Formats: sequence, structure tokens, C-alpha cells
Amino acid sequence: MVVLNEIRQQQEIILSILKHLDKFCRENNLTYALAGGSLLGAVRHKGFIPWDDDADVIMPRADYDRFLKIYRNEGRYRLLTYTPDEKHWNIDCYSKLEDSCTDCVDYGRMGKHFGLNVDIFPLDGAPDDMEERKRVLRKITHYKHRISLRQKPVWSLLRPHQGAPLAMIQAHCFSLAHWLKKCDTLLRAHDFETSNYSGALCGVYGVREVFPTSIFKELAEYEFEDTRLMGVKDYDTYLKGLYGNYMQLPPEKDRHGAHHLRVTLNEPEL
Repeated sequence: MVVLNEIRQQQEIILSILKHLDKFCRENNLTYALAGGSLLGAVRHKGFIPWDDDADVIMPRADYDRFLKIYRNEGRYRLLTYTPDEKHWNIDCYSKLEDSCTDCVDYGRMGKHFGLNVDIFPLDGAPDDMEERKRVLRKITHYKHRISLRQKPVWSLLRPHQGAPLAMIQAHCFSLAHWLKKCDTLLRAHDFETSNYSGALCGVYGVREVFPTSIFKELAEYEFEDTRLMGVKDYDTYLKGLYGNYMQLPPEKDRHGAHHLRVTLNEPEL
């Protein structure tokens, strides 16, 4: 067992997952695109943001559902997803493609274990009206919060800073499948293909995740480390919407990964 302390070691494994995902999608005529900080990295750094410790991609809902249906775990790569109607791996209304030869302990999520991975978010339609859009996204955030709380033991109520007690009680009044189903139903309420606006509604940026659907329908290849990966062609509109002045580097104190991970590799070498 080898401890991967260097961010670059972790990025090399995540890059391998991205290459595997890209190959699978091309072979099966599935649409995907780099998202969030991963597209920002492609545009600004021709690869990973130097301090980034994850990767994100987006898929139109139909491609996302088909990917979940046809993907079969291959070698060291394993798909982690949720199923509202049965007990399975759960964390949120999106999926992860992980390297099962690695193990991460995320101390920011009560010590959850999983492999180094790529997050895969479905693209869903959103209401045209901004106020209705905000209402829907608030509701999705509400369900996501209950999903998160439902995965914490009830005794964590006794620990400080675990959220509002009433929210925790409400979360545990229903099954995890109940909250996942509620969130999934709302995410699918507006069809991606026929909606004027859409986005990764289960992402972290709220209304900033929503763009004219046409942006997600025209893609281009981007240089990413030693390979080429897909992303939205109009990266400027997308990245400005998420980050504002995206070409400006953050202050040095903010140049760190988003997670608090301890990563080990169950192989003698990379």
C-alpha cells in the first residue's frame, strides 16, 4: 500500500479515468463534456488546475441514463451511482467513476471511503422563468441536504455543527430512497432536449449552473495534459457564468483542493 501525498500523483490517476471515460463514450456514441473546474483547467492550464484534486464531466440526461445502463465495470474502473428503488451506493443525485485500486478517506464527509474518481453530472432542463427556476433549484438543494443528513447516523445530532436538529429529524423520518426519488423526479421534470435552458441542476452553483441549452449542444475538443477531451465550444459564456473573470488566478491562500483526502494506492507503483 502506497500513500499518495502529492497532488500530481492523484491527478495522474484521475487523468487515466478521464481517458477511459472518453474512450468508452466515443466507442458508444455518448455525449459528454468537461465541466466546472475541469473545463477551466483545460482552457487556462491545458490540463488540471495545478492544485485541483478532482474532475467533473456533464452528460445530457439521455446519454447519462444510457451510460448507467450499458457501462460494465472494467478492470480497475467501477461505476458508483444511486438507484432510488433499491439499496445501492448513495451520496447524491449524480455518479462517480472510480479507480478501485485507490482508497480515499474524505474527512470532510465523516470519513467516507471511495476511490479517486471523476464526478458525472446529468444535464436536465430548467424553467424559462427565473423565479420558477430559483424555486426549483431551492427545492433540489433542500432534497440534497436531506439526502446528506439521512446518511449520517442519528446519534450525530449529539455532535456540534451537524446542522439543524429539526432538519436531521425530518431527514430520518423517511428512507434514503424516498429523498433520492423526490430529488430525481424534480431533476427530470423538464426535458433537456426540449427546454430552452438547462444545466447540471444537482451541482453546487445553483442558478449559475443554468445556461441556454444550445451551449451544451455544440462541443469542441480541448487539449488536456497529454490527451484531448470534449468540452462546450462556447467556453467563455460557460466559464464567465460560473466564475466571472475565470482567467484571473485566485490568491495563493486559496490555491488548494476542494477536499480533505487521504489517498492510498493498493499497487506497488503508479
